[in-house]
Parts: sequence; structure tokens; C-alpha cells
Amino acid sequence: MSDNKLKLYEFVGSCWANAPKIALSELGYRKDKDVEWVSINLAEGKNFEPEYLKINPAGTVPTLISKGEKYQDSVSAVKEIIRQAPHPPRAGAHVSTSIIDEIHAAAHDPNATLLFAIDDEDRKAKANGLPKGFLEGRQKALDKLAENPPAEFKDFLQKKKADNQQLLDFYITKPDEATRQAHYSQGKQLWKSVGIAVRGVVTQALQKNGGPFAGGDEPSEVDYHIITWLARTITNTGVEPGSKADVAIPKLQEYTGGHNIDPVVGKYWDAWIQRSSFTDNSIH
Repeated sequence: MSDNKLKLYEFVGSCWANAPKIALSELGYRKDKDVEWVSINLAEGKNFEPEYLKINPAGTVPTLISKGEKYQDSVSAVKEIIRQAPHPPRAGAHVSTSIIDEIHAAAHDPNATLLFAIDDEDRKAKANGLPKGFLEGRQKALDKLAENPPAEFKDFLQKKKADNQQLLDFYITKPDEATRQAHYSQGKQLWKSVGIAVRGVVTQALQKNGGPFAGGDEPSEVDYHIITWLARTITNTGVEPGSKADVAIPKLQEYTGGHNIDPVVGKYWDAWIQRSSFTDNSIH
């Protein structure tokens, strides 16, 4: 790898790895000439292997390596991609970067809305679909890795193993009524928080610069995070990736309590799903 080539650890199924992917596409990087891509299969628990934990102790993707420095989350990775960009985003768009922090809040984490059910029907669907399979793949890896781990990663891996097993058990056993309702309450609270974010900070950001993007007529730094979060959140409602707003937004509205969602969100969505940075990277 040349000193000037970026190295991105990512996974096609990772939500937050999509933010730097979009940034790379939007800002003029050449896919293979400027970037070395390393896939870390989250569904097989490859992110918990000691070799990767030495690169990113949180065991998450993305990780960006640039000129020997590590950027171990999507926020810092995107900032570094912008800093070195062949075609930086226009500087004129005034959008508060605090929105990025709000988008990344645990209260409406898109990985959590994927894995937590909201009722018995949703639990059955998740038990027969991707969520259970994902949890099973991770558990298989964690069971093995936690058997005799390096001392520096022992506590981390054992906690991950226990937490993942607890969530997996919800789908492979017959939890009692109290356990089910406690889980569903958590799932519903996540979707309530999604609704607050969509109707609050997201709508306000999109209204500010005249759209269709938060940055105005072209995406800005904050847009790379908003669309990444919004795309996975919409997919988590059961909508096919890339569906137009007239399909996607009503479903999002339904999952977040039924209250109206401002039309700017639909315009934003339809503007993004036509962009090559969205389609070429299979954002979902």
C-alpha cells in the first residue's frame, strides 16, 4: 500500500461503514487506485478476532487508516476523507455538526432497530430472517474466541458473548410474557426515538438550506451520516432498499407512531436514491 492510499476496513452489511463509502464516492476518490478495501465479515464475528481488535479495540467497522493514523469510527473517518479529498464539499453550507452526534445517538441506533422486535409478529419475522442468522453467526465466533482469549481482550469478549447470547436466546427459546414485553417496550422506544429524530433534527436540517440536501443543492458532511442512518432505518421497516419515497416514507411514518413526516424528508430520500454514490455502494 502506498503512503497516500487510504485503507478502509468495512463490511457490505455494516450500516456505519456506508458513511465513509458515500464520502469516498462523492468526493472524487478513485475506488481502487486511492483506496485499499478490507472486508471484515461481521456476520461471522471477524470483527472480534484479536488481529482486528488490535486495529480497533471496539470491534466495530469502519476503521480508516490514513498515513499511519487510525480513524476508528465513521465520524472521524469521514472527516479524514474530507480533509484529503480530491474534490472537497463546498464550504458554504452552514449545517451544525452537532446533528452528526445526534444521528449517531444510541437512542435510535439502526443496528438496534434491526435486532429488537416490537411485537410477537415482528419477533417471528426476525427469528425467521436476518436478525437471528446474524446473531447466530456472531455467537458461534464469540463462543470460540472467548474460550482462551488474549488477556487484554478477555473481559471485552466475554461481555460481548453474554450480551449476544441474551439477545439470541430471545429468538431461539420461548421467552415468558414478562421477558417478551420488556423486549418489545425497548424496541418500541427505539422507534419512538427514530420518529423524534426524523421529525426534529433531520427535518430542521433539511429545511435550513433550501434542500434537497442538508448542505443545499449538494450533499455536505452531515448528509453522509444522515442518509446512512436513514437508509438502514428505512430498510429496517421492511421496505426494499432504494424504494421511492412514496413507498418508504409511509412505512417509516407507520413505524414511528403515524404522525406526519415533513415532505422535505421524502424529497431528500428521492434525491439520494438517484445518486451514484448511493446506488454504486448498495446503500441499505
